[in-house]
Amino acid sequence: MANGKSGFDDFQMNAMEAMATDGAGPDSGAAGFAEKGAAIAQGDSEGDPSINYLAGWRLHAMTLGLSLGLFLVNFEITIASTALVNIIDDLQEFKRSSWILTAYLITYVAGIVIWAKLSDLLGRKPTCIAALLIFAAFSGGCGAAQNLVQLVVCRAFQGIGGSGIYAVDMAMLYELVPPVRYPLYMATVTAVVALAFALGPVLGGIISTWRWVFLFNVSAALAAAAILLLAVPSGFPRHGQSMLFPTERRSSLLKLHHGPGRGRLATRLERCHRVGSAVVWAAFFANSWRATGRQDTSRSAVEPVLPWRFVMSRPVAGLLLTSFMIGAVSITCIFQLPLRYQTSAGLNALQAGVRMIPLAICGPIGTIVCAVLCKGERLPPLYLAIAGSVLQILGLVFLARGDPADADWHGLYGLEVVVGLGFGMCLGAAPNIPVRVSVGAAAPVQLRYLSSATVIPIINAVGNTKLRNELLGILPPEQILAIFRSSEVIKTLPSAELQRTVRSHFVESFNLEMHIVLGFAVVGVFTALLMWQRNQVRVP
Repeated sequence: MANGKSGFDDFQMNAMEAMATDGAGPDSGAAGFAEKGAAIAQGDSEGDPSINYLAGWRLHAMTLGLSLGLFLVNFEITIASTALVNIIDDLQEFKRSSWILTAYLITYVAGIVIWAKLSDLLGRKPTCIAALLIFAAFSGGCGAAQNLVQLVVCRAFQGIGGSGIYAVDMAMLYELVPPVRYPLYMATVTAVVALAFALGPVLGGIISTWRWVFLFNVSAALAAAAILLLAVPSGFPRHGQSMLFPTERRSSLLKLHHGPGRGRLATRLERCHRVGSAVVWAAFFANSWRATGRQDTSRSAVEPVLPWRFVMSRPVAGLLLTSFMIGAVSITCIFQLPLRYQTSAGLNALQAGVRMIPLAICGPIGTIVCAVLCKGERLPPLYLAIAGSVLQILGLVFLARGDPADADWHGLYGLEVVVGLGFGMCLGAAPNIPVRVSVGAAAPVQLRYLSSATVIPIINAVGNTKLRNELLGILPPEQILAIFRSSEVIKTLPSAELQRTVRSHFVESFNLEMHIVLGFAVVGVFTALLMWQRNQVRVP
């Protein structure tokens, strides 16, 4: 630990090294890569002799506590989706609704690497419990918020706690068992995440008061903290993970979410965000290139977070870009579909949650199907990722062509099935492409949240602009402003015909947003092909 790196950092970098160097030499086929990947993923079946692996009640209790923590941070993203309209109607801030989700995602994505390093320095147990307590405290703050600013601030701090839960939980899961049992625990993680994504939208609609959506997290997070406090032994083995890059990500996302400003000062601030983001991104990649070159020539212990050879590696680039595209489709659809049901069809949160059941069920089914085919039939995970991307494209093509005159079109249920199976298969395939343990378990998850934090504000900005322009032809500006504060205003419009017309424009706005998401799904097929090998990697 003297050089500031943990055992898991070394493990991760070795796995990435196998991916990055595999395409460089004459023996760059998948056979050589598969041998390297298998050796890294499986390692010594007895595990690290310096780690005292847990057994008995401590092992089961830790698994329960860590799984509950992972469930909460993913559940929190989706449960707010069906409760969102109730929240924004209550707080009178419809046009800024995306902040409720993305404030959480920005700090969630940016905080992962920081928490991982803190856990190296301070230990797994205290950092994990601290993250759970922060998450619980600011979940309570969200439930008590009286305006959007208070809610967004608490959501941001809640995301900080959530990122700590994810980062430390993932590292601790690798410490629980020897490497030979990693596939079982990665299957557990995938099942927990899929369950969270499935239950979130439904329970968000069932809970009648939106504040209880957040207050539920308080008791659950405290329960997880209590379990880990009792089950995790003092001096639990310390090893962490070094993932991606927080500073430039946060700068870019703040620019995206800042949106149209007011007056010259806001315009100048937007320019500063844009220029600053570009400078930081350029500096990050320049530093990665410089540090990687120095390390290659001098064998320095200083290692960049994202070595340049990984950026130049086709398999690594394909893995990370594909994960980005998966999140752009899956989390965005989970967020946008309940909004469509409630704004376009005039349904309440419970009705919207019930209509989300096909998507909620088929996502986990797709993940299970992928696992069965990968393990039982030994189909290459890459094939299933491409098949899942094709299913997403098919579903989104028709989602983007919804009839504005039929806002509550029942064909949406079938499309939810297709899209759900598609991104479920992609989610299940990603941890197995092509290094199951390190990159497949951590980096794709982070990239999925990064993509949703990027794509959601983009499509909302485009959709709201189109909606505003369409409504200007039929409503006075003050009524449009009222609708952008609360969609409940639609029900107060003077005639049923006018209400139907306004709701049809909401459908058209949603269709435009789905066209953008469709573009990401199409790109996802090509990014998956970047990982193509002559002899495909298969799950052993």
